[in-house]
Amino acid sequence: MNFSTPAAQRPVDYKAAARRHLADASVLMHAESEPNAGQLLGFSVECGLKALLVATGASVDQDGNILKVSGFREHLPKLATLISAIATLPDGRLLGSFQAQMPSLAALQDWHVDHRYWRESALPLASLPAWERAAREVDAMLDQATADGVLR
Repeated sequence: MNFSTPAAQRPVDYKAAARRHLADASVLMHAESEPNAGQLLGFSVECGLKALLVATGASVDQDGNILKVSGFREHLPKLATLISAIATLPDGRLLGSFQAQMPSLAALQDWHVDHRYWRESALPLASLPAWERAAREVDAMLDQATADGVLR
């Protein structure tokens, strides 16, 4: 991960993306656009988890993307499953302490990136409150990781 581009200048910023997607999901939920809000809640969780992975040692390319060879460049729900398997993480001990702050990750087992293509009637919108809870837990975890000096 030794690149000439400093982290602050790389285009990929998982933490900022997580926060942006959560903010937009909140706007959409208040506008009664639940299908798109649900998609953004999942992306918020995914980006938050990736921010933590990078902060705890996952390898990235020059733009800041997690490398495919790391095994962590995945979408939910697979990414949440990988996070649960602490032994496979870059720094499992450190990451495990933050994992405890996100008890609702399992609620995203029915969230899929491909929902963006689905008919609204086929979407599991009953899961939206659980997805929002998970996204808010990840957001709080990002705050704690920042306060602890793990994230910038």
